[in-house]
Amino acid sequence: MTITTTRSERAKLDFVGGLMAYNSMGIGKSMFTHYEANKPKHGDAEPSFDEVKAIMEGADAYKFGAFFERHNHAMMFQTTLDIVARQKQQADDWLDTYNAPGSVGSLTLDPSLEPPRYYKNLEIHTQPGNYHGEYGGVLYDWMIHPFLVHRDDNDEMGWDLANGVPKRDYKRILDLGCGVGKSTLPYCDLYPDAEIHGIDYAAPMLKYAHKKAESRGKAVHYSQQLAEDLQFEDESFDLVTALWLYHEIPRKSMDKIAQEAYRVLRPGGVFAIMESPPFKVMREKCSPLSEFLLDSTGRRMEDPYIPMFFSLDRVEMLQGAAPFDKVYDKELPNHLTGWSTDGQYFFGAFPWWATIGEKS
Repeated sequence: MTITTTRSERAKLDFVGGLMAYNSMGIGKSMFTHYEANKPKHGDAEPSFDEVKAIMEGADAYKFGAFFERHNHAMMFQTTLDIVARQKQQADDWLDTYNAPGSVGSLTLDPSLEPPRYYKNLEIHTQPGNYHGEYGGVLYDWMIHPFLVHRDDNDEMGWDLANGVPKRDYKRILDLGCGVGKSTLPYCDLYPDAEIHGIDYAAPMLKYAHKKAESRGKAVHYSQQLAEDLQFEDESFDLVTALWLYHEIPRKSMDKIAQEAYRVLRPGGVFAIMESPPFKVMREKCSPLSEFLLDSTGRRMEDPYIPMFFSLDRVEMLQGAAPFDKVYDKELPNHLTGWSTDGQYFFGAFPWWATIGEKS
């Protein structure tokens, strides 16, 4: 059994998803037009953050987009919860059935594991119950597709990082903060002989990830763990990855995770994280508007660590946390916002940004 939808429920999901696409594409273009028409002229110098903020916070397009973003998310989450509530027992039975006979992967849960302190009073992306809420995996997966205008339906973000890590003969791969597995699954295809693991603190995300992997016939071994306290032996992996994890954690956790990644890496191993570029890069190489929009959505949509993380020098961050022998930033293709959308997407156009640490 999977979670099913009636015709009317699918129509409502399509409607709410269409509103999300409009918020990302239609309103985004209006905001870009307003910014270009009103930005101050400083020769070749770009406007400061405060100047962009002053320009945009008075714009009708931005004020409407900011209001609409939050309430549109609420509509999507409530629509999904209503669908699950109609078939609650069947949905619970489906999610709670794992490691069934014939499974190609596995799921190991730890009922004693508590959510990290910094997540207990937080609902990231305004998702009800956060990732550890009862239907966290369903809520996240059903929201993220329309939010990203269906440009990530084939796990494009996961593929962008997987294709960007140094090409080596990885035999054992670990994906930190794997969520519903969209960042994990590409490694099954790229490295078919490797043993693939994904960890997350949230059981509802892992249950959904396990269902997703099994439905695709992908052998992934998921386990419920904290990335700051991995339950793996020293020097037991060749590649450790983290996609869109670092912007959702406090500063001390960033260092702990890097230290754990270094510990479990074998000599010659690689640790790779991927996010959007730092604010400094956005401002200087892409658009100051992208910097402002990412900062403001983090503050508005309960992603409180975004302003801090995107202000960091990530090479310095990794070098300061663990004795990697080589640390560097790498621009990666971005199949979500593209390279030439001219501001049509809500956050503008920019590359993905990988930070890679190599262990000799």
